[in-house]
Amino acid sequence: MSKEYIKRQIEGYKRDIDNQKSKIASCKEDIAKIRIRKSRDTESYARKIKNASSTSTRHSIRAQKKRDWESYARQIDREKDQIESYRNRIKGYREDIKRARERMKRAK
Repeated sequence: MSKEYIKRQIEGYKRDIDNQKSKIASCKEDIAKIRIRKSRDTESYARKIKNASSTSTRHSIRAQKKRDWESYARQIDREKDQIESYRNRIKGYREDIKRARERMKRAK
């Protein structure tokens, strides 16, 4: 393999790393949006419970709130798992870059 070919490979790996970093940023934005929705729902549930006319209504509102909170937690965990996956890919690309640089040194 020529040095130019290896250099092009390294540039490709760097583009892949940048792509993964942008995906991580997107996941972080999604997590922030989920948290904003959750905080808005907190206010909404507080109003609903305060205005509930009966104990059974309050109970059903609290049960719905619990289900929603579990859903938010699952969504956030999914996003965090995705971020971890992207970070692992970045580590792999960095290892590929190291190997490519070693090959380039040997090609001299």
